[in-house]
Amino acid sequence: MPKRAGKIGKLLAWLAAAAVLQAGVYLYLDRVLLAPASPFQVGAVTGKEDIVTTGKVYYSRDRRYMAHVKNDQVEIYSMKDKKLVRTVDLEEKRVSYFKWLEDRDLALMGLYHDGAAQTEVTLTQLFPEPGIHEVATTIKELPKGSRITDVAYSVATNVIYIQVKTASNIYRIYRTDANHNLARIYLNTNNIGRIAVLFDQDTLIYDDLTHNTVNMREGNGRWRVISPPNGRYRLVGVDHDNNIYIAKLNEEGLSESIYRGRLQVGFFHQRDLRAPVDARELTLSDVMG
Repeated sequence: MPKRAGKIGKLLAWLAAAAVLQAGVYLYLDRVLLAPASPFQVGAVTGKEDIVTTGKVYYSRDRRYMAHVKNDQVEIYSMKDKKLVRTVDLEEKRVSYFKWLEDRDLALMGLYHDGAAQTEVTLTQLFPEPGIHEVATTIKELPKGSRITDVAYSVATNVIYIQVKTASNIYRIYRTDANHNLARIYLNTNNIGRIAVLFDQDTLIYDDLTHNTVNMREGNGRWRVISPPNGRYRLVGVDHDNNIYIAKLNEEGLSESIYRGRLQVGFFHQRDLRAPVDARELTLSDVMG
């Protein structure tokens, strides 16, 4: 009996230790790894450092999934049961851009690999569950240190504009379409802030940071300034009705008011902000309400 009691005691102790360990893992997932984080913005969207910070987490549109970007891999968790559903090994590549789409459980991920003299960048689709075909676009022979910093896409036209920033702070824009044709798009400036695209038209909207204007470029290559003639402006975003939201800057270079407009119509004053704010911190959801 004493031996049997001793075995039962060891078994109970082992089960208790296992329960404590399991609870600790669950608590880590719930309170640390899967804890809510601030909304994700990167690159030219915020104007801050263009490289995704290792260890950051990014939530899908309805918070069904969470992506944990690490130095050598990306882990995707299901928020419903706090379960790791996919691990993507990056090998020699690193992440410079990550964003979940607003209308589906699909992310766009910008990768880069620095060679001896040049850099190769790739924009790839990333589904939360494995086994689904994912399309990737690779841009080769870029200046060393180049990174994908912003992406503008239209689910209606399947056109994607990719913003690449070089190590010398020169911005380039590349375009790919439904047939996966890749081409560099030349603009009137290489000092570009945010980019956006109309929902159902192949029209790029972008910041010209040199002249403090918001411009448009049509698919045929024609471009023009669309922001009002007086003042300095920054692009905030474009909604699904092709309404364009821009911010007017004050003398200190901070956003003080929001204007809404459409092509061929013009812009009108929508509202003043409660307090001046850095335009790079404004998001579309901030100004649409």
